[in-house]
Amino acid sequence: MRETFVELGIIIKVVRSGDYDARLAVFTADGLRWRTIKGIYRPKAKFAAASGLFTVAEFTISGQSITNINVLVAPYTLAKDLNRYYLACSIADALFHLEFVEQTPNALVTAINAITALATTEESCYPIFLDFYQQILEILGYHIELTYEREKLTHSTGKKLVQQMIEAYRNYVDYQINFVEKMYLDA
Repeated sequence: MRETFVELGIIIKVVRSGDYDARLAVFTADGLRWRTIKGIYRPKAKFAAASGLFTVAEFTISGQSITNINVLVAPYTLAKDLNRYYLACSIADALFHLEFVEQTPNALVTAINAITALATTEESCYPIFLDFYQQILEILGYHIELTYEREKLTHSTGKKLVQQMIEAYRNYVDYQINFVEKMYLDA
Protein backbone atom coordinates (compact mmCIF):
# COMPACT_ATOMS: atom_id res chain seq x y z
CA MET A 1 0.00 0.00 0.00
CA ARG A 2 1.20 3.52 -0.81
CA GLU A 3 2.35 5.84 1.94
CA THR A 4 -0.01 8.75 2.54
CA PHE A 5 1.24 12.04 3.96
CA VAL A 6 0.30 15.71 4.12
CA GLU A 7 2.54 18.51 2.86
CA LEU A 8 2.16 22.29 2.89
CA GLY A 9 2.76 23.98 -0.44
CA ILE A 10 1.93 26.53 -3.12
CA ILE A 11 0.78 25.56 -6.59
CA ILE A 12 3.10 27.38 -8.97
CA LYS A 13 2.31 25.65 -12.26
CA VAL A 14 -0.58 23.62 -13.67
CA VAL A 15 -0.11 21.43 -16.76
CA ARG A 16 -3.02 19.55 -18.28
CA SER A 17 -2.38 15.83 -18.63
CA GLY A 18 -4.84 13.97 -20.80
CA ASP A 19 -8.52 14.84 -20.99
CA TYR A 20 -9.32 15.24 -17.30
CA ASP A 21 -6.09 15.10 -15.24
CA ALA A 22 -3.35 17.60 -14.46
CA ARG A 23 0.20 17.72 -13.18
CA LEU A 24 0.81 20.37 -10.54
CA ALA A 25 4.16 21.89 -9.67
CA VAL A 26 3.86 22.38 -5.91
CA PHE A 27 6.58 24.27 -4.04
CA THR A 28 6.97 22.63 -0.62
CA ALA A 29 9.40 22.71 2.29
CA ASP A 30 11.29 19.94 0.46
CA GLY A 31 11.52 21.88 -2.79
CA LEU A 32 9.61 21.64 -6.04
CA ARG A 33 7.43 18.54 -6.33
CA TRP A 34 5.39 17.49 -9.36
CA ARG A 35 2.11 15.89 -8.31
CA THR A 36 -0.73 14.37 -10.30
CA ILE A 37 -4.34 15.22 -9.63
CA LYS A 38 -7.00 13.08 -11.24
CA GLY A 39 -10.22 14.31 -12.82
CA ILE A 40 -10.03 18.05 -12.13
CA TYR A 41 -11.27 18.89 -15.62
CA ARG A 42 -14.41 16.78 -15.30
CA PRO A 43 -17.72 18.59 -14.80
CA LYS A 44 -18.36 19.13 -11.08
CA ALA A 45 -14.80 18.00 -10.18
CA LYS A 46 -14.23 17.99 -6.43
CA PHE A 47 -10.90 19.86 -6.42
CA ALA A 48 -11.20 21.98 -9.58
CA ALA A 49 -11.40 25.30 -7.72
CA ALA A 50 -8.77 24.27 -5.18
CA SER A 51 -6.12 23.35 -7.74
CA GLY A 52 -5.51 26.77 -9.29
CA LEU A 53 -2.33 28.79 -9.51
CA PHE A 54 -1.02 30.37 -6.28
CA THR A 55 -3.27 28.26 -4.05
CA VAL A 56 -1.65 27.75 -0.64
CA ALA A 57 -2.85 24.46 0.81
CA GLU A 58 -2.16 21.30 2.70
CA PHE A 59 -2.02 18.52 0.13
CA THR A 60 -2.68 14.90 1.03
CA ILE A 61 -0.36 12.80 -1.10
CA SER A 62 -0.54 9.10 -1.90
CA GLY A 63 2.36 7.97 -4.07
CA GLN A 64 2.73 10.92 -6.44
CA SER A 65 -0.99 11.76 -6.55
CA ILE A 66 -2.93 14.39 -4.65
CA THR A 67 -5.93 12.81 -2.94
CA ASN A 68 -7.13 15.79 -0.90
CA ILE A 69 -6.58 19.56 -0.78
CA ASN A 70 -7.17 21.66 2.33
CA VAL A 71 -7.04 25.24 1.01
CA LEU A 72 -5.46 27.79 3.37
CA VAL A 73 -5.28 30.77 0.99
CA ALA A 74 -7.44 30.91 -2.14
CA PRO A 75 -5.95 33.69 -4.25
CA TYR A 76 -9.03 34.45 -6.35
CA THR A 77 -8.63 38.19 -5.78
CA LEU A 78 -5.33 38.12 -7.67
CA ALA A 79 -7.25 37.64 -10.90
CA LYS A 80 -9.02 40.98 -10.36
CA ASP A 81 -5.81 43.03 -10.34
CA LEU A 82 -3.39 42.59 -13.23
CA ASN A 83 -0.44 44.02 -11.29
CA ARG A 84 -0.98 41.63 -8.36
CA TYR A 85 -1.39 38.70 -10.76
CA TYR A 86 1.83 39.62 -12.59
CA LEU A 87 3.74 39.90 -9.31
CA ALA A 88 2.35 36.54 -8.12
CA CYS A 89 3.51 35.00 -11.43
CA SER A 90 6.97 36.43 -10.83
CA ILE A 91 7.02 34.95 -7.31
CA ALA A 92 6.00 31.57 -8.76
CA ASP A 93 8.75 31.87 -11.38
CA ALA A 94 11.32 32.60 -8.68
CA LEU A 95 10.21 29.54 -6.69
CA PHE A 96 10.21 27.38 -9.80
CA HIS A 97 13.90 28.14 -10.30
CA LEU A 98 15.11 27.68 -6.73
CA GLU A 99 17.50 24.75 -6.59
CA PHE A 100 18.72 25.07 -3.03
CA VAL A 101 16.82 22.37 -1.19
CA GLU A 102 18.27 23.16 2.24
CA GLN A 103 16.83 26.69 2.08
CA THR A 104 13.38 25.86 0.76
CA PRO A 105 11.53 25.84 4.12
CA ASN A 106 12.43 29.52 4.60
CA ALA A 107 11.62 30.29 0.96
CA LEU A 108 8.24 28.55 1.35
CA VAL A 109 7.32 30.65 4.41
CA THR A 110 8.43 33.83 2.62
CA ALA A 111 6.37 32.92 -0.47
CA ILE A 112 3.28 32.00 1.56
CA ASN A 113 3.47 35.36 3.35
CA ALA A 114 3.85 37.23 0.06
CA ILE A 115 1.04 35.40 -1.77
CA THR A 116 -1.24 35.77 1.25
CA ALA A 117 -0.52 39.51 1.47
CA LEU A 118 -1.04 39.98 -2.28
CA ALA A 119 -4.35 38.11 -2.13
CA THR A 120 -5.81 39.52 1.08
CA THR A 121 -4.63 43.09 1.66
CA GLU A 122 -5.45 46.38 0.01
CA GLU A 123 -1.88 47.54 0.67
CA SER A 124 0.18 48.51 -2.34
CA CYS A 125 1.43 45.34 -3.99
CA TYR A 126 4.93 46.64 -4.75
CA PRO A 127 6.35 46.72 -1.20
CA ILE A 128 5.03 43.17 -0.64
CA PHE A 129 6.80 41.99 -3.77
CA LEU A 130 10.02 43.85 -3.01
CA ASP A 131 10.09 42.41 0.52
CA PHE A 132 9.66 38.90 -0.93
CA TYR A 133 12.60 39.24 -3.32
CA GLN A 134 14.80 40.89 -0.74
CA GLN A 135 14.14 38.03 1.69
CA ILE A 136 14.71 35.37 -0.99
CA LEU A 137 18.01 36.95 -1.98
CA GLU A 138 19.05 37.01 1.70
CA ILE A 139 18.11 33.31 2.01
CA LEU A 140 20.40 32.67 -0.97
CA GLY A 141 23.20 34.60 0.73
CA TYR A 142 22.97 37.90 -1.14
CA HIS A 143 22.35 41.26 0.45
CA ILE A 144 20.57 44.02 -1.38
CA GLU A 145 19.77 47.20 0.43
CA LEU A 146 16.67 48.89 -0.89
CA THR A 147 16.19 52.54 -0.21
CA TYR A 148 12.79 53.95 -1.07
CA GLU A 149 9.94 55.74 0.60
CA ARG A 150 7.38 52.97 1.09
CA GLU A 151 4.41 55.29 1.62
CA LYS A 152 5.14 57.36 -1.50
CA LEU A 153 5.70 54.46 -3.87
CA THR A 154 3.71 55.14 -7.03
CA HIS A 155 2.70 52.72 -9.76
CA SER A 156 5.44 53.80 -12.18
CA THR A 157 8.22 53.92 -9.58
CA GLY A 158 7.04 50.60 -8.14
CA LYS A 159 7.30 49.00 -11.58
CA LYS A 160 10.86 50.32 -11.96
CA LEU A 161 11.88 48.88 -8.60
CA VAL A 162 10.26 45.55 -9.44
CA GLN A 163 12.21 45.38 -12.71
CA GLN A 164 15.47 46.15 -10.89
CA MET A 165 14.76 43.52 -8.24
CA ILE A 166 13.92 40.84 -10.80
CA GLU A 167 17.11 41.66 -12.69
CA ALA A 168 19.13 41.41 -9.47
CA TYR A 169 17.57 38.05 -8.70
CA ARG A 170 18.20 36.70 -12.19
CA ASN A 171 21.83 37.74 -12.08
CA TYR A 172 22.40 36.84 -8.39
CA VAL A 173 24.44 39.98 -8.15
CA ASP A 174 25.50 41.38 -4.81
CA TYR A 175 24.96 45.08 -5.29
CA GLN A 176 22.99 47.85 -3.74
CA ILE A 177 19.82 49.23 -5.28
CA ASN A 178 19.15 52.75 -4.15
CA PHE A 179 15.90 54.38 -5.07
CA VAL A 180 14.35 57.48 -3.61
CA GLU A 181 11.29 58.95 -5.23
CA LYS A 182 11.81 62.65 -5.96
CA MET A 183 8.93 64.96 -5.37
CA TYR A 184 8.60 67.92 -7.70
CA LEU A 185 6.48 70.81 -6.60
CA ASP A 186 4.89 73.17 -9.09
CA ALA A 187 5.96 76.77 -8.60
